[in-house]
Amino acid sequence: MTLDELKAWGPFLQGELLVMKDSFRERGPKFFQRPLGLGLVIVFAAYWYVYLPPLAKMSRIEEDLAASKASAQYVDDYKSLSARLESLFAKLPRVKNPGGWLLEEVRKSLREEGIVPLSTSPPTEQKIEAYRFISMEVRCQATYPQLASWIARLEGGNNLFFIKELNIRKDAEPIGSNTAAVVITTVVPAGSGG
Repeated sequence: MTLDELKAWGPFLQGELLVMKDSFRERGPKFFQRPLGLGLVIVFAAYWYVYLPPLAKMSRIEEDLAASKASAQYVDDYKSLSARLESLFAKLPRVKNPGGWLLEEVRKSLREEGIVPLSTSPPTEQKIEAYRFISMEVRCQATYPQLASWIARLEGGNNLFFIKELNIRKDAEPIGSNTAAVVITTVVPAGSGG
């Protein structure tokens, strides 16, 4: 509305207010009690039964839409992580004797790298939730390239091995040789073996 239109409505509204004021004074508040009460009931009924239900429905729809957008945003990340987890689970060894299997696999990898172990500890086990972590320590003497190649072979192979601890000490004799203490760990499902 423009200012000119408001000015045109001004006298009309003043007249209406004057009529209402005079009517209220002549008839008294009891005369208008029933229409005002009915009007208030209609306003509240319209608010509770006409205005609020669509507003609540719209709010639920907006929440569902926001949840769908969030799900769509992270679905690719979820699929990628799920595929990675499945590939790791496939690498878990399913053997009757996980300790013996770990010992044989470590010995085999040492032979393939031409490393002779100085000592090997018996495998130890730690259970965490649905998995058993089997570890063993290998002490050996080798050159840096041999150690690096052996560790890469263990951690990069088809089986799930990881180096939990590695300590290297440079030896005086023979030249280029190092003594390493390596703790190797693998994971097996809790139900595997005995």
